[in-house]
Amino acid sequence: MVNILKKMVCDLDYEHKSGSILYSGNETLRKGNFYFLGANPGGHSDQNNNKFPDTISNQLLRKNTYPSFNEYYDAKWKKNGSKTSLPGQSLLQRRIKFLFSKLELDLKNILSTKLVFLRSPTLNKFQLNFNQEAERCWEIHKILLEKVMPKFIIVYGSDATRFICKKMDIHTEDYFKVISANENKIFSHFSGKLKLDSSELDINLLSVPHLSRFKINAMGKNYGDAYDTQDAIIWMKEKIKI
Repeated sequence: MVNILKKMVCDLDYEHKSGSILYSGNETLRKGNFYFLGANPGGHSDQNNNKFPDTISNQLLRKNTYPSFNEYYDAKWKKNGSKTSLPGQSLLQRRIKFLFSKLELDLKNILSTKLVFLRSPTLNKFQLNFNQEAERCWEIHKILLEKVMPKFIIVYGSDATRFICKKMDIHTEDYFKVISANENKIFSHFSGKLKLDSSELDINLLSVPHLSRFKINAMGKNYGDAYDTQDAIIWMKEKIKI
C-alpha cells in the first residue's frame, strides 16, 4: 500500500514538497471503523535537514524503516519554528490524544491523515488554493478510504469538514454547542453516503473545532472563559454507538 501511495505522490508532483500523508502506523492500512483527519500538516519544515529533508516522499520512506511510527505519539513537533517538544507532548498532540482517550478509542489503531498533504505554518499561510489541492489529494483519500472502509470519519477543523460534507449525500445532521464566555463552538454530526471510485460508504462524519485553538481538555465549570467540553464528548460517544 505504501508503494501505491509513493507512486500517486509522484503523479501529483508532491514527492519533494514538505508535508505528510500517514500520521498513523502502517498497521492502520486495513479495514477499520474509524478514519481521522485534519486540514493539513502544520508547523515548520525541516527542509534544511540535509540528512533527512522533510518531504512527503521521505515521510513515506520512513514508513519502511519505522512502520509503526505514529505522529501523535512518537514525533517531536516544532514550536515557533525552533524549539521542539518531547515526543507526543506538543499542545496539539496532547489534545488529540485526550479526545480519543475520552471517546475510549485507541488512536494508534485508527488511520490518521490530513485532507491536504502539503505543510504550512498555519492554514492562513497556505500559499496555494486549498480547495484545489484538497481535490487533488482526494484521489489518494479515496484509495485509503476503500482500504479502511470506515463507518465514521472524525475531523477537526471547519475547512476539512466543509470539504467532506460536499462529497457526501447527507441524510441527517445535528449539532452540539459548547458555550464559553468569549465564543461558542460547534460539534457536528452528519450521516449519509460517501461515493468512492468502486464503492459507496454509509458514513457518519463527526466534526470538532480545530484542536490547535479549542481547549478540548477543559473539563469542569471553573475554567473562566475556557470551554467545558464534558457534555460535548458524551454527545460524541453516543454518536459513535450508532
